[in-house]
Amino acid sequence: MSNHKVKSVLKGSAVASLLMTANIAAAVDVSFSGFIRQEMAYSLSGKNSRFNQQGNIYNGVTVDNNFVPGETFTRPDITQDNDWNLMATRIELDTQIKFNEHWDAVIKLRAFVDNNVYNDSGNANFFEVPLYGDCGTALEICDENYMIDLPSFYLDYNNGPIWLRFGNQQIAWGEALFFRVADVANGLDLRRHSFLDYMPEEYADERVAAPGIRGSYRINEDWEIEAFTQMFSPSILSNENTPYNVVFSSFVVQQKQFFDNVDDSLNAGLRLRGQLGDLGLQFFAVNRRNPDGVFRWTESNVGALSETPFEYASEGVYSSEEWFSYAGASRLDGVTALDSAILEFQQALDIGGFPITGDPQGVCGAVGLEGRDCAEFELDSFYTAGPLRGHLAREYKRENIFGWGFNYLFFDEPDTLLDQLVVRFEMSFTPDKQFTNPSLSREYIEEDEFAASLVFEKYHRFSESLPATFMVLEYMYKSESDMYGRLLSGSNNDGIAYGEDNFHAFAFAMQQASPTLLWRFDLSVLYDVQGGLLVQPAVRYKPNADFTIEAYATILDSDGGNDDIIETFEDSDEIGLRIGYQF
Repeated sequence: MSNHKVKSVLKGSAVASLLMTANIAAAVDVSFSGFIRQEMAYSLSGKNSRFNQQGNIYNGVTVDNNFVPGETFTRPDITQDNDWNLMATRIELDTQIKFNEHWDAVIKLRAFVDNNVYNDSGNANFFEVPLYGDCGTALEICDENYMIDLPSFYLDYNNGPIWLRFGNQQIAWGEALFFRVADVANGLDLRRHSFLDYMPEEYADERVAAPGIRGSYRINEDWEIEAFTQMFSPSILSNENTPYNVVFSSFVVQQKQFFDNVDDSLNAGLRLRGQLGDLGLQFFAVNRRNPDGVFRWTESNVGALSETPFEYASEGVYSSEEWFSYAGASRLDGVTALDSAILEFQQALDIGGFPITGDPQGVCGAVGLEGRDCAEFELDSFYTAGPLRGHLAREYKRENIFGWGFNYLFFDEPDTLLDQLVVRFEMSFTPDKQFTNPSLSREYIEEDEFAASLVFEKYHRFSESLPATFMVLEYMYKSESDMYGRLLSGSNNDGIAYGEDNFHAFAFAMQQASPTLLWRFDLSVLYDVQGGLLVQPAVRYKPNADFTIEAYATILDSDGGNDDIIETFEDSDEIGLRIGYQF
């Protein structure tokens, strides 16, 4: 069966769920629940993301033109400050249907409306993404300020050792709080609150659901085998000039044509889980297209520079100083990125570009410049004609991921820290994984990547007057990329990438309920050993079954150097508040 036909079957399984519900709902057990919630995040910095036009650190700044001594560049000052990072209304409706002892269905409808109270550059588009039409996922309708989708829309079948799920679904295999090692089936949708959401919920709101078929077979009391096949659906990045954008807005990311090339692709995975005495084991293999994608220069198809990666545009880069500053922040190499933008595009060569390292007799050779000095000289010569905006292709490469893990429950003297301590370990290996080259070349970097996480979980009662405290301590290692999948050779970057060897991070979280369960106090901490720290204390107040109020502060700190994961979001310190009504 072709991918196209299988994809139609997967979509059809989701539609079948609704049709079955409509036809026989009157004869089955149906329950409804849901909530409406206002979600807010007050900015503690008052700043826009530096990757947006309105937050660009060169707005209104005058810098020297290295090509024409005595001349300068001045970027227009369109800086805007914001009191709010988020102001949105969420509605979720859950339908649980039990047809008989073998068949069940789940339908979750999610509506998210951004109230758009921000100062931005132009009319920011929060949800439209040119993937499935104008939207980001297969079962979604959207506009600039709202999206409505079905993150859960499936049928479950249970019969003895057999379990099957048909329809739109998330597949969550990993068990770590921040880190994704075994959790590789689905990408992430970062349009609503990016990574900075309420941390105790992990990635429940971010995983991209897709139509698929998933099932397991219980071999015996101790072992089961599970498999899935699912439509490929990419991760969805925040759009330019929206509060949590992390892609420099002087780039145009061309997605539609490259996604259309692979939109009939399928992901598939297999997992074996079981027990050997007190030791739980799992082994998994996944074949997928990398949902994060890889990026390279591509033709702009705009104006006089249509066959180069550039166009003249007011949203572009105005000077070599801005070029190198944002190359560092984006984990790119400003010198080699200029090289590849010229060498790989004939029109760029024809109109007078001179490769930095490839033509010592060119412009730079004539004035005795090389390396970064030469790049700055050439860039500022280009900018005399106007600011340049770069165009990137986003491609989705297929890869195989193999992994294993274990969990073990320790027992010790009652009420000691080691008693009922759960230890979990996950490790994955991705051979020949392709990464974005810091030069944005068409030649992607290919490396074997190892990732691992070690997790300690514990419920411990510190006082007879308090419920048990839940605590989790985690460690993550990656050999080639950081937590966001960015190649480490692009890190440690001042506009030229010097690179790092490995990624190491620690996470800690705890939850403590009050004696009456009226209150719950949470703490989540993420630390990148390169010098980045995220701390989120939170409190949850639930006066009755209907109302819930959650407040939290997300504090971000980086020691600079473009070598840790926190620096990308450092201006997003905020106080969050969620007020919800359940029904």
